[in-house]
Parts: sequence; structure tokens; C-alpha cells
Amino acid sequence: EDDMKRMKHVIIGLLALGMIFTMTACGSKEQTVTYQGEMEENGLKAKDTMTFSAKGDTVEKLTEVIEFDISSFEDDVKEQLNSVYEELAGQYNEIEGVSCKMTAEDNTITFNIDVDTTGDAVKELTSKGLLDMAGGDGSGKISLKASEESLKSNGYTKSE
Repeated sequence: EDDMKRMKHVIIGLLALGMIFTMTACGSKEQTVTYQGEMEENGLKAKDTMTFSAKGDTVEKLTEVIEFDISSFEDDVKEQLNSVYEELAGQYNEIEGVSCKMTAEDNTITFNIDVDTTGDAVKELTSKGLLDMAGGDGSGKISLKASEESLKSNGYTKSE
């Protein structure tokens, strides 16, 4: 009977240990979350879609697609905006781990930005003023939870 009790304790111990590992595995599970927001400033409308690929709370890849609606501007202003955005795309592309593609149509300028957040790209983007991330603790890592809270407070909605 004592052997049975001992066996029971061993089994319970192993089960508890298994649950701890399961919980930590869940905590570092890989997930992809997308948020969308729209903004307007001085007649310039933008639709922003941010997709975070994270392991646990650490974002490993950030993809952002920003569509600027420039239909309300005169042609000369559109040309100026085009050259400003081309220059900006160039600044993004100078950073290792960042890829930025800009496409311009008559009334829309679209930015596709991919950031590998596992290296120093986040630190560099932040220091150049090209990225303002919540939960940036200076480590160059992006917290998914802090990013989600920040986006929600800025009117972004989670896409399913």
C-alpha cells in the first residue's frame, strides 16, 4: 500500500511538472496579430495595417502597410509628396533588417515595410525617428502586449 501511495505522489509530481512545461510552451507560442487604423492630418488620409509575428510577448517580425490617400491634393503637391516618400523609403532601406517598398499611383502612395525585429533594426529605426514603439525599453525588443495596448488606445482595431 505504501508503494501505491509513493507511486501516486510520483505520478502527481510528473503531471504537475508536465503542466509547468505546457504553460511555458503556451507562453512562448508563436502568433500573428493584425491591427488596422485610419488617420487624417491636414487633408492627408492614411490607412495603416500592422501585422506582428511574435513568439510569446516578443515581436520577431513587423509588417506594416500604409496607404496614403492623396486625392485631395493638386498635382504639384502630389509630386512633392512622392519625392518626400521616396526619400523616406530610402531611409528605411538603409537599415539592415528593414525592407521598404513604395508604390505611387495617381491618388495613392503605398508603403510596404518589413522589419526583422530580432536584430538591431528596431534600435536604429527608433534612433532615426522612423519608429515609435510602445513598450520599447531600450533593449530593441518590441513587446506585443504593449504594442497592442498602444494601438488600441490610438483607435486601431484588431483584424480577425
